[in-house]
Amino acid sequence: MATDIRHQPENGYHSQPTQPSLRENPNSRSPMRLPRTLSPLETWGFGMTGLITGVTVAPAIHVAIGPNAIFVWLPAVLVGVMLNLQVKRLGEHWPEMSGGTPNYITRLLSNYPLLARYTASAYFFGWAVYPSLNAIVITELIKANLEPLGIACPETVLRIGFTIIAYIVAFSGTRALGILHSFFIFPAVGFLLVFSIQGVGWLAFSPDSPGFFPTSWPTLTFVDWAKWSFLGIYITCGCETASSFVADSRRPGETLRALSLAAWLIPPVFLGSSWVLMRLATSPELGEDSFKNLLAAASPFWGQSASLIVTLLLASSALLASATGVSNAPRILYQLALDGHVSPVFAFISRRGVLEPALVFSFLISSLGLLWGDVTRISVVGCASYLITMMALYLGLWLRRGAPEVRWPWWAAGFFFLDAVVLVVGGFLSWSREDVTIGLLLPVAILAVDAAIRRISFAPFHRAWWIRHYRTRRQSQIVDFVAFQVIVLILLVCSAVSIGWVFRSQLDANSSVGSNLLAVLILTVTFVGVAVACWTSLPQVVSMDEAREAAEQLFVIAIDAIVVLDENGMIRQANPASERLFELSRGELSGSHLNKLLPGLAFGPERWPIRSEQTLNLPVGVLAEPLRHRDSRILEVAISNRFSQEASLSNQELQEYVVILRDITDRKQAQEALQKANEELEIKVKERTSELSHTVEQLQNEVEERQRIEENLKAMQNQIVVQEKLASLGSLTAGIAHEIRNPLNFVNNFSELSAELTQELFEEFGNQGERLAPETNEYIAELLTDLKANLKKINQHGQRADKIVGNMLLHSRGQSGHWEATDINSLLAEYINLAYHGMRAKEAGFNITIETDYDNDIGEIEVVPQDIGRVFLNIISNACYAAYKKQQEMGEEFSPLLDVRTRNLGDAIEIRIRDNGSGIKPEVLDKIFNPFFTTKPPAEGTGLGLSISHDVIVQQHRGELKVETEVGNYTEFIIILPKKNSRS
Repeated sequence: MATDIRHQPENGYHSQPTQPSLRENPNSRSPMRLPRTLSPLETWGFGMTGLITGVTVAPAIHVAIGPNAIFVWLPAVLVGVMLNLQVKRLGEHWPEMSGGTPNYITRLLSNYPLLARYTASAYFFGWAVYPSLNAIVITELIKANLEPLGIACPETVLRIGFTIIAYIVAFSGTRALGILHSFFIFPAVGFLLVFSIQGVGWLAFSPDSPGFFPTSWPTLTFVDWAKWSFLGIYITCGCETASSFVADSRRPGETLRALSLAAWLIPPVFLGSSWVLMRLATSPELGEDSFKNLLAAASPFWGQSASLIVTLLLASSALLASATGVSNAPRILYQLALDGHVSPVFAFISRRGVLEPALVFSFLISSLGLLWGDVTRISVVGCASYLITMMALYLGLWLRRGAPEVRWPWWAAGFFFLDAVVLVVGGFLSWSREDVTIGLLLPVAILAVDAAIRRISFAPFHRAWWIRHYRTRRQSQIVDFVAFQVIVLILLVCSAVSIGWVFRSQLDANSSVGSNLLAVLILTVTFVGVAVACWTSLPQVVSMDEAREAAEQLFVIAIDAIVVLDENGMIRQANPASERLFELSRGELSGSHLNKLLPGLAFGPERWPIRSEQTLNLPVGVLAEPLRHRDSRILEVAISNRFSQEASLSNQELQEYVVILRDITDRKQAQEALQKANEELEIKVKERTSELSHTVEQLQNEVEERQRIEENLKAMQNQIVVQEKLASLGSLTAGIAHEIRNPLNFVNNFSELSAELTQELFEEFGNQGERLAPETNEYIAELLTDLKANLKKINQHGQRADKIVGNMLLHSRGQSGHWEATDINSLLAEYINLAYHGMRAKEAGFNITIETDYDNDIGEIEVVPQDIGRVFLNIISNACYAAYKKQQEMGEEFSPLLDVRTRNLGDAIEIRIRDNGSGIKPEVLDKIFNPFFTTKPPAEGTGLGLSISHDVIVQQHRGELKVETEVGNYTEFIIILPKKNSRS
């Protein structure tokens, strides 16, 4: 959870620990905070708005229940006074918080985040819809004054215009709206206070008074009391809005004092004005028209001026309440965004403190009121939302009873039930259930819209878009804004004069109506004029002011010395860095000629170079007080004109120059020292380079010699290991071959002897055959013929086996044979036969198809037959093994194949041995010629076959041994042997 970030209070209040934010604080990633620009008087003006809003509602209450209206206002006033004092305590506890009451509720109900968000949204709606309500009120006021003149009132245009005016001003900054608001609010509150006090006094002491007390009191039902308390509590509780502006007040403590002042003014304003209305606005013909009721009540003691003052009261009430709503509602969203309750986009704030996304959203909510277009309906919907907020506040105070920021928790509990009764009885049972339900559901709709804003990737729903938009807008200022401002003001003045000219005859005929319209026109033109200023000259003035402040700030904090000279080179301004550089005070520098401090400069600044280096080394007595340091200092001097060249020609006496001086003494000394060090270092480097090159050459020779020794040792080690392996393998093979040859010789010898004996037996039988029966003679002749044929086959196979054993004995010799001309085709055929039978000996079920294609033009070439035969045996054995393994994996559907081909290349021959096994994987292919590398399981190979084959072909016979393979399909070894070979 994010930690709450606070402003340090400026009024002596100490910030108390607060509840941590319920979600990550979006402002913890952004420095944007509300600037403390509002004066206490401006924040007091926003806080006093609630006092004059009752003038639009009080007449309706008095018309409905007559003198009993005082019983509605008494508890409402009590609730309003205690609420103000309680909110003041909360503001002292959280002096950095914007938005006031609803945001205090989110802290009080931090354990119930959903309820806190709902009630804060309800409060926001209650104020956001207020501008449209007041726009309708002031439009009705204008309409009432135009009707006697027979002039049609453009209601829709006026309603939209009066709603937009406050937003136009607010988009240029709260400060402008605060100043305008303060200019009208205090006279309006003063008139209302005078109306209450003077009216009560007139009722008590005037001989024309109808009496201070009414002669009769009508019956007041509980339902009627609850119905009008529904509106009364809404009005009196609206006086706590000053708390919303604590965060951007320059003195938060003074701003909070407005809550105490408003609390003391609530009783005389509401009770006094209510009493005056009750006693003096009694005519049934007045209806619920606020203007007529107030005019009837004020006329006895204000006379003819009553109409103008009442119009000012109503018009200022509507416009000022709109301005307060426009300023208050966005701050609620802003603080909710800071605390993580709503989308972070609402936390965006411009440098002038404009809450632009929150203002746009508030304007959209205000538009709902314009769509309804009914004051009563808007009031009921807003009251329902507001009462829910007040109930949540009292609930939070009760739950945190005992905390220092909570006053009167038992009263809070009582007010909670009071508001609940008023909401149910006065709202649902008396006013429109539909409107009350809408007031309770609209906060849910606002939260739903906020949830959509968080999830939709629409650019204006993200703070980054507003930042880019703000920067772009600041860069696109009006070039000639003065002309634009004058044109707009001329249009306003001409429009006002034109309106007066058109309606002058009607206004002359009805002076009272003319005065009323004049009052409304003054207020409207004032607001419009401020709006125009905010959208034309104010941004330009603010931009210039910001530029001036930035320039002054840079002038003060600059590290380099900066002086401003007149046309004669005399110092007019100097920054603190200049004082440190020259070791003179600003007073000592002012009025001095810069060329006296820097003698290298000419007398006239117009002849100085734009950039130069000067020596600061003045003798004693040049100035009133000499420089404290006597060392020569080298300064880099840059000069520029403050005014353009054209201006300097026409206003020579206004010519000024800005000079920037930078002490580069240390840099110059460092450059000289560095240059000297570089020269010395270059000499040493050359010497060391020569020594190092000789040493490196020796080391390289030693390294090369060591590498040769290591390579020889490694080759010898490999050769010893290979020879030992081959010797043991050859001994074993020779022993087995000898053991086989002995019984094989016996079989061959005796098969030949048996064949000879059989031949003799056959001849003898032929001589004696006539003695036997013909059948016997024929049978014995067949037996002897078969025996003779079998003995011949035994002898043939025995001779074949003897040849195989001979090849084994030849292969078992560890040393290489001698070079001789060899028929490679015949040698290859012998070793194919040997490898095949060797495989058959290990795997009885092995069978392979052997295809050969020998080139008979090869002839005999010089090789070592024993060694070349060993190569053939290794490669063909591996091919048979690969085909056999693939057959085991695929089963009967696979037929092993060995393809052996030779080809005459001219000076060399090519031998290709190909199998249709599974091929060689890429990660294995580079290792197959390494000694002892094998892919066969343990005990099935030594890993020396291909390594020895490579040495025999490449090193011994100066040939080539290559491999072509495709995983899953084949492997083909390609041997290239020269026909004539050097025997080195």
